[in-house]
Amino acid sequence: MSAKSFFLKISSGDFSLAKTYWLYWVPVLLMAVNTAMIFMPTTATLIIVALANVAYLIPVVIGTWRAVNQCEDEKTLAVLAMTSLVLAIIGVVLMLIVFSMFIDASARY
Repeated sequence: MSAKSFFLKISSGDFSLAKTYWLYWVPVLLMAVNTAMIFMPTTATLIIVALANVAYLIPVVIGTWRAVNQCEDEKTLAVLAMTSLVLAIIGVVLMLIVFSMFIDASARY
């Protein structure tokens, strides 16, 4: 499967909610990104990780949201997934704001 077809499939909601959320959302965003930010806390690494996080987050959020809308069986999982998506989006926006403030402050000195 090529990278383009994967991102098109995931953003279209072609995968199930459970697969999209537990395979593509949770492990990558919660484990890989946070691990990189903890063990490599340089400014450049944090910026690269934040930008990669946003680039990966967009199709996964869209795909998870679409998978939630297609999910009729497990309403509890759907509500939890939507809630975590909204919180993650808020977190990424806040992270980008903090990074922009940090970069602006470091450029002054």
